[in-house]
Formats: sequence, structure tokens, C-alpha cells
Amino acid sequence: MVKKGVILCGGQGTRFLPATKALPKEMLPVVDTPVLQYIVDEMIDSGVTDICIVISPGKEEIVRYFSPKGKLEKTLKRKGDEKGLAALNRINRGAHFYFAVQKFPRGMADALCKAREFIGNDPFVLSTGDDLVHADVPVSKQLITAFDCGAKAVIGGQTVPEDKIHMYGCAALGDEMFGQPRAHECKTLVEKPSRENAPSLFAALGRYVLTPAIFEKIGKIVPDKKGELQITDALRLLCEEGGVCAYDFSGYRYDMGSKAGAVKATISFALKHPDTAEETKEFLRSLKF
Repeated sequence: MVKKGVILCGGQGTRFLPATKALPKEMLPVVDTPVLQYIVDEMIDSGVTDICIVISPGKEEIVRYFSPKGKLEKTLKRKGDEKGLAALNRINRGAHFYFAVQKFPRGMADALCKAREFIGNDPFVLSTGDDLVHADVPVSKQLITAFDCGAKAVIGGQTVPEDKIHMYGCAALGDEMFGQPRAHECKTLVEKPSRENAPSLFAALGRYVLTPAIFEKIGKIVPDKKGELQITDALRLLCEEGGVCAYDFSGYRYDMGSKAGAVKATISFALKHPDTAEETKEFLRSLKF
């Protein structure tokens, strides 16, 4: 049973300045909910009960957001604001939160190591803080199901256009696994390949199920030209042992690290939200392109 989750919230969010001067990019709202809250919801809906969020300095607002807010709760109760209380109670939903700090930007693998003590000997879901996925079945749950079938690790991703593959870790796909057409053995990973050198168009998109075995692999990799330890390099070593699953998850993924992705997510979620759906539809119909 996968009950632990790690969310990596490093980076300075420079593409969203000036907003991110005061607010972490993971806390920017999509309609009325921070990006990070959607990712936490996904994990909780997938059965995860303990979540470690790895932050960089200056992102203490994330810690404050997930900490108890007794005074605000008392105020809402006194006012009889049931809607406000429901929104506040949604934040944690009974899950336990832990925090770790990556003091220097040394890559995803280094950030993950900050959660080593939290992980202990247990399997865990790993998510980046700027990949938002809308799916009928939570994407973490899809990956956990594949892991429970016997995979040593699961890399979640989707097929991307040819002109985008250079932006991602790319998987070389092997045979189908577990009789599931969405699950294939991941033979190796290539970090940000050119289209000509890409082994496929399957891109790793910020969701994984891993075990503590990943830390032994991280210990063997070397920093890249930027001095960062990349999780792709550690996963490549893991793939050499076999049994790693590349899972083509179902759902629409929004790249919340890009302005265009953030705009798309806001429009899409506004069209689903009962408080904004009709006005958003009317506004979109009024636009002239």
C-alpha cells in the first residue's frame, strides 16, 4: 500500500514575476484554489495519508497554508460561514503534512533526498509542484495501481508532439506489462533529447511511484553542467535492473510552469466551477478572434 507522497516545490518561479516575488508559484490560484492544493487533493484521493512538501527558501507561505488556522476557523464558526469552513477543511482533509527545505537549487534528485528521513523504508508517490492533471481517476491512483501489479517503479507520462519532446525526459518503451495497454516496460530514459535522438515520444510528466531503492541510484549519479542532480539519471540506472513501468496515464495535463499552461488551466477549471461556469462561457462567446 502506497501511503506516502512527496511534492517537490523548488525553483523561484521567475517566469511568473512579479507575482512570484511575494507568492510561491505553487500557490498561484486556479480560480479559487492554489495549484498545490489540486496536487494534494489528487494524492489524498489516491489513498495517500502522509505528505512531505520540499520547499526552497522564501516559500514559507506553503508551510503556513497547510498549517492549522485555529483563529480563522473560530471566526468562520462564529459567523456561521459553512461554505468558508468547508473550503478551510478541504485543505488537509485528515492527511498529515511534513516539510523539508532544499537550501540550494541542485536539481530534483537532490530535492528528493531532503525527504529521505520522511520516506523511511516505504514506497511513495513523487510529484512535481507545477504539473496539474485533471483526470476522472486521479493520476497518482492510476500509477499506484500499476505499482501494485508488481512494478519496481512507475514513471507517469504521455505522448507529446515531436516539437515538444526536447523539453522532457523521454522513455524507450519495451513490452506491455501486466496485460495493460497503457503500461510498458521502461528500458531507459533520455533527458531532453533532440527529436532525432528521441527513442519515442513518451515524455515523463511529473508523476512517479518509487521505493527507497532510488536513493542508492542517486548516490551513483554525477551533477550535470549546471551542478544539478537529475532524477532522470537515477531512474535510468534503475531501469537497467528491469521491472520499471512507463505508464501512459489518462487525463489532461497542464504545465503550470508556463504562462500558457496556467491560462489554459484557469479557463478550463473556470468552465467546470459552479460559481464561474456560466459567466466564463458567456465571456468566451463574446470574444472575437
